[in-house]
Amino acid sequence: MRELSNSPAQSLIDLVKCSKPDITSVVLVHDLRYVEWVENECSKGFHYIDPDTYVTEHTYNVALAFATTARDAAIDAVRTSTPWFILARPGGHHAGRSGPAMGAPTLGFCIFDYISVAAKTLINQGLRVMIIDFDAHHGNGTQEILWDEPKALHIDIHQRWIYPGTGGLEDVGGLNAKGTKINIPLYPYSNDSHYAYIINNIIETARNVFQPDVILVFAGFDAHKDDKLTQLRVTEDLYSLFGHYLRELLEDKLVRGLISILGGGYGKGMVKSLKSYVEGLTGVSRKPSISETSLQDDILNALRKNLNLLKTTVETS
Repeated sequence: MRELSNSPAQSLIDLVKCSKPDITSVVLVHDLRYVEWVENECSKGFHYIDPDTYVTEHTYNVALAFATTARDAAIDAVRTSTPWFILARPGGHHAGRSGPAMGAPTLGFCIFDYISVAAKTLINQGLRVMIIDFDAHHGNGTQEILWDEPKALHIDIHQRWIYPGTGGLEDVGGLNAKGTKINIPLYPYSNDSHYAYIINNIIETARNVFQPDVILVFAGFDAHKDDKLTQLRVTEDLYSLFGHYLRELLEDKLVRGLISILGGGYGKGMVKSLKSYVEGLTGVSRKPSISETSLQDDILNALRKNLNLLKTTVETS
């Protein structure tokens, strides 16, 4: 957030400290045995717990503090309609209920799934949540944890054929939640115009059907064209468009709360993208005009079926 020091958005942002670590936040979505294993591994100091993911003596308390913040922010966001952006590290959406999710080989730099903690907190209050994950990698941990939860609509836009190798079009939710998991695996070199189409024709259509009380965003910026870990071609204009779209939903009282949690981003594009997203959320920038390009037929046909499933689930729930 310090990157916004010269921005008009600065006066609209309050910087607050994380909540104190509270284990009851993570056991909402993670098995206690896994949580205790993480704590024990961190007590050993710096080392890799898998080929991707390292921990230090501080990792457990830091990740636990962010998970607790996600829980507390969820409660506050509904109570006050104030949008939250949690600048969490380590990341979260690859952490499954008891470790690596859906057959993934590693935790992918993640320890606890903050988005799922926020979602479960709100669901326990009887609320419906819509998760938008635009990180370039599929949120396999989030999908695993919320797979059979009909009150959690999880829309995940990601690049196909990269880690963790999950998030296919056929993954639409468990028996009780058919249609509430919408995966959009994009081909390499997809760009702003494809994402603009998704916002206006997939996300907004699903939101209108599902009528969520709160939107949770896993805000990863690694789809940016300058990111070396992916082959997507998004620019900071697209993240600004996302910010404006979400702010308008909150201002128009179409949702009661909005929480964003920082995801991936491994290049210079992350700084520009994060700045543009926050300026869109706060309304201090001009909303970009981005033309739409329709998605490929195989993706569109599957998404149409998914949206019909979602409508059926909502009508019968």
